[in-house]
Amino acid sequence: MAEYFLPPHVHFCQRGDDLVFLDLKQDDYMLINGATAAALQALAPSGRLDESKPEAADALQELLAGGLLVTDPSQGKSIRPTQAEVAMEPLIDPEAVPRVRLRISHFYKFIAACTTAAARLRWQRIDKTVKAVELRKARYNSNGTFDVNAARELTAAFQTLRSLFPRDYLCLFDSLALLEFLARYRIFPTWMFAVRLEPWNAHCWVQQGQFIFNEDVETAAGFTPIMTV
Repeated sequence: MAEYFLPPHVHFCQRGDDLVFLDLKQDDYMLINGATAAALQALAPSGRLDESKPEAADALQELLAGGLLVTDPSQGKSIRPTQAEVAMEPLIDPEAVPRVRLRISHFYKFIAACTTAAARLRWQRIDKTVKAVELRKARYNSNGTFDVNAARELTAAFQTLRSLFPRDYLCLFDSLALLEFLARYRIFPTWMFAVRLEPWNAHCWVQQGQFIFNEDVETAAGFTPIMTV
């Protein structure tokens, strides 16, 4: 009986009968449907495919050839779609950012965070950036505590200062820059990556628990999470 695994850098989610894969190493998304999607769903959660069904094995060759599946257990993980809840309460009102008392340290850390995010996105592969964020969170957030009030004040400070940094508003940069800013205050929320099929869109934002930091709740609700960091 053949056995399949997901490479560590591959994530996927399910939208109806369709599957969407995210390959971080290739920085690419792939829509999987039809016989290939059905064959993959038949694998979960064991990863084993009945060899009496050669048509299913043939369908999975596309994923093996593309590096989205592996057969070596030492190089893979269980085949499970990402399961995550989209936060449904805004941390701050995006249309009316609350006033905060800005300090000199806010300016310095804001510029450092934005500069770091811009450099990472320009010079570093996205899988390396994601891994760095993931490792930092694990290193400094060992107790798992989260100060919502501090996160709210700092997110408001970031949004107030955002117009000072000369870069277009894009979800990837703005989310990473916000994560970098909050990390300088030892606050480590979740970086959520998600997709929508009709019309197609890949998106990301920052959230923690029931609070979404930098996206409209109704907009986020139309997406399916594909990776959390």
